[in-house]
Amino acid sequence: MAEILSQSQIDSLLSSLTSGKDEAEDPKTSLFGRVKEYDFRRPKLFTREQLKLLFSIYENYARVLSSHTTGILQIYSLIEIFEVEEQQYYEFNNALPDSVLMGMIDLEIKGSEDEEDLVLIDMSKDIGFCSIERLLGGRGKPLEADREYTEIEIGVLEYFIKGMVNLMKNVWFDYIEITPRLIKIETNSRTLQGISANENVVIIVMNITVNETQGKINICIPATTLDMLLRNKTSQNKKNVKRGDQQAEETRRKNIINEIRKTELQITGRLGEVEVLSQDLFDLEVGDILKLNKSVDSSVDVIVNDEVWFRGEMGVFNKNKAIIIKEFSETGSEPIK
Repeated sequence: MAEILSQSQIDSLLSSLTSGKDEAEDPKTSLFGRVKEYDFRRPKLFTREQLKLLFSIYENYARVLSSHTTGILQIYSLIEIFEVEEQQYYEFNNALPDSVLMGMIDLEIKGSEDEEDLVLIDMSKDIGFCSIERLLGGRGKPLEADREYTEIEIGVLEYFIKGMVNLMKNVWFDYIEITPRLIKIETNSRTLQGISANENVVIIVMNITVNETQGKINICIPATTLDMLLRNKTSQNKKNVKRGDQQAEETRRKNIINEIRKTELQITGRLGEVEVLSQDLFDLEVGDILKLNKSVDSSVDVIVNDEVWFRGEMGVFNKNKAIIIKEFSETGSEPIK
């Protein structure tokens, strides 16, 4: 049986024939919302949850970096994370201008088998020149003329970026142990090496405002480096779950030992003993001799809080009487007779 059109469908069909326009829906704006293209030849390597974790980590980094930048430049600075996106490296590199301020970083991930765990950090030119002027005592205004950085300016910015790199260790501390270091500064985006053009990378984009100057900070993490970060983080979490109670007990033990170490103890060197009557003690005069219960060549007891801990020999050190410890004694043992 043929399908019967409704009156509204008939009116719509007549209207389209009269106007001569095709009112077919755009496939990208269907009833299901805007459709995003997906390239099955270059699949995404990281899940939405992993990108959310990165967003959270670098959101904290942005806050820490904002305080650090304000302290270094002694001027109002605000850094906020904008987005975290996975793409291919050539897309990121093609979007950069020829002249950049790019820091190449080795994260030195604990347990990594790679020689270098490479990460790139890029800063806008306006922010770069603004920071230079402020670090050299100026008001912190961007350079109006577009030019290359001088060697002196690169040296100044290298000090500035090293401080930014060191802060990465703090935000990853709860997840994995890294020791980031700045390898070098690059000013030409076309000569960057170390990452293949077709390699997947994750880009963290942060907006930065220094005084009245606005710009961006981009952090580019290659898939190999990020995979090592996430893999070691997972294994570290498993170890923490298994050894959580053990570490808590070890920490408690260390705290107790540290408190005990602060305790003051009295140490006494005992040559020997003798028993005398009180009447004989009162009759003692200079030159009298008391015979001890030990021979001349016997050892001296080193007593700690009424317990013998060590045994040694009498001697002289810096014109003072001293005892050299020769052996340990069982705690609580009696002095040698």
